[in-house]
Amino acid sequence: MSSFLGHTLAAITIHSIAKPYNSKPHLRVWLGWLVLIACAPDIDYIIPIFHPSSHQGMRITHSIFSSLLLPLFTIGILLLVGVRGQTLKTSSLQVILAGLSHPVMDLLVGVTPLPLLYPWNLQMFKLPFGILPSAGRIKLNNYLFYKNLFIEMGVIAPLFFFVFIKSKGYEVLEKQKIILMVMLFLSAYFMLWAFNLSR
Repeated sequence: MSSFLGHTLAAITIHSIAKPYNSKPHLRVWLGWLVLIACAPDIDYIIPIFHPSSHQGMRITHSIFSSLLLPLFTIGILLLVGVRGQTLKTSSLQVILAGLSHPVMDLLVGVTPLPLLYPWNLQMFKLPFGILPSAGRIKLNNYLFYKNLFIEMGVIAPLFFFVFIKSKGYEVLEKQKIILMVMLFLSAYFMLWAFNLSR
């Protein structure tokens, strides 16, 4: 599974691509909500009824259906309060992407099989490889936690920075192109490192 930091960074990147609201307070609340949606499937760590031990080892909160519950609820609320037009489209796209980012990132770890089609199908899905490390157990003296977090940030941070810059449509100077290429190279390097971790 990816770390809380990785899922948060995914939400921040999704938020930064397009800002549907003009005022800073609204933007902050919206960003916070996107982060909550992106991290929500890990609620199975906290609430026993959702824990895998209650569902034959399946992480049911990590299915596509479960990951879209909060986004669809959010879209419904936005419609009820009168949000329309481009703001609704942008907001809807962001909450859906934030919701789906969680199972996608966890799938890219290549460790834990996920019931992506639950509740309609109990088949488990797992990639035969991983380009993200698993999140180590959160303990101050756990070396693997820090190592895996470092690798995960090495994969995600440069890649998301690249996406952010490209999405803004800035005129990219020759020097900036080199920086962007270095970002992609760094991300690829850490992906290769993660790929070669034992699973």
